[in-house]
Amino acid sequence: MTLPHSPITCEYMLSVAVIVAKEPCVAKFGPLPSKWQIVSPDPPCVNETSDWKLKILQKGLYLIYGQVAPNVTYKGPAPFEVQLRRNNDIIQTLTNNSKIQNVGGTYELFTGDIIELLFNWEHQVLKNNTYWGIILLANPQFLS
Repeated sequence: MTLPHSPITCEYMLSVAVIVAKEPCVAKFGPLPSKWQIVSPDPPCVNETSDWKLKILQKGLYLIYGQVAPNVTYKGPAPFEVQLRRNNDIIQTLTNNSKIQNVGGTYELFTGDIIELLFNWEHQVLKNNTYWGIILLANPQFLS
């Protein structure tokens, strides 16, 4: 197949069927003293493993969102650092301790992935104004 006005030739085409999540699957942690709040269909898409940490139970396209409020009065020895991690791999790092920052993005996640928001030192953030959450957007099905 040749695309109009393009020198590109394709031998195979990849089809994608996007199945939008029919029922909402949302999880949110914080601000403290709140714990995990999860709204999920059956079977669930996520499971809480601890404060600030989730396990993905359904593969799909997820939106991760959050807000990190630094404690500007913290004067300890550890540098300010907040990390969003997937299976211990860093997805995003925040190092600006002078203002509230947003964390997250859209990610393809797989069954068994562990997602967590990790602080270098727990007193570096204002936990009553820091939170994060996750929403299952869709389950893409790739057809060949």
